[in-house]
Amino acid sequence: MRFNLVKSWRFVRRKFRPGTSGLDDSGPVAVCPPAVCPQLGTSKKQPIDLLEALPPELVGYIFRLRILDSIHCRDTKYSYSQLPVLLCLVSKSWRNFVYSSPLLWAYVLVRTSEGAAPALHALQKRLGRSQNASLFLDIMVGIYPDRDALRVIFAESSRFRYLNLTALNLSWCNIIPTQAFTQLKKLTVHMGRDNLIKMDELNAIFSSVSHLCSVNFSCVGDPGPIKVNGHHIHSLFLDFLHVPVTRVLEFFAACPNLRDGIIMLSGDCDSTPMPPKERILLPQLRSLSLLYGTGNLTLSLRSVRAPLLTALQIDWGNYDVGECDFEAVKSFLACCPHLKNRRPVNVCVEGATWLVYDTGGRWP
Repeated sequence: MRFNLVKSWRFVRRKFRPGTSGLDDSGPVAVCPPAVCPQLGTSKKQPIDLLEALPPELVGYIFRLRILDSIHCRDTKYSYSQLPVLLCLVSKSWRNFVYSSPLLWAYVLVRTSEGAAPALHALQKRLGRSQNASLFLDIMVGIYPDRDALRVIFAESSRFRYLNLTALNLSWCNIIPTQAFTQLKKLTVHMGRDNLIKMDELNAIFSSVSHLCSVNFSCVGDPGPIKVNGHHIHSLFLDFLHVPVTRVLEFFAACPNLRDGIIMLSGDCDSTPMPPKERILLPQLRSLSLLYGTGNLTLSLRSVRAPLLTALQIDWGNYDVGECDFEAVKSFLACCPHLKNRRPVNVCVEGATWLVYDTGGRWP
């Protein structure tokens, strides 16, 4: 494997402006060229070890961007868990540098089905190399989870910054001991279409997050009452199939500082939703999308107040829209000063009726 550090530096200069990072949400990082590096650009007859010529912080940042670029662009046949090891193959000095850089080991992809999880000692060593760095995890759990591997992973739960959990079985959630998820900023949960999820099984995660900012949650069937510590949640994406709209309202009630919401609600549900006694106030909500809905979308509109809303998108799907539905929209807009005098853009997509209200150019 060949890895050209000069090209990587040009990649950083081209793709990332100083003070920002396009691939990481951990905060602004100033990227400036090294103040002293006179050897760069000299004759090829005098090769320079760029690992020594550049400041170590800059080299570590370049390596980290290389890993992140491969994760997001999917331009490599290798798992991103392998990428730090591949960097080690260049030279002994690179190997020493990579193994002494905790941030390069903070991105972990694990399949925890029986027979698919890596050897426990290898998993423990990898987590150990990340030292105290925040962890970005992509965990896939099969029908028969490897509980030993899950114990090793969730023993580090206090360091989780991002967790993408795809699971066919959540029976282990309340059995595996965890620490509080004090650093978790973004949580994604995907459940298999044939597996009914219960919120009780996720309580260990949802009840112990204190700084969660973004939630992406997909499930089939009623998961039960929603109890989330959501005061810091700004972004919410829900993909619900055969779930009563009251679960959506419970999420809204738990996230009073929500700014952006995308709700996909489809399928039928046996239970008849009961509207809340008072409208749920979402004082920070700026944009809301209600997609692929049934008539229950009407209830969600009648149950929410969003005084700062500047963008509303509604997709009624194949639902036969009636006068009461448009009355619900009108009633909702009456509480949205930025939108109440706006006329909607009516869009028909494959026979489905869309309504788009926008004052801020959020959608075309």
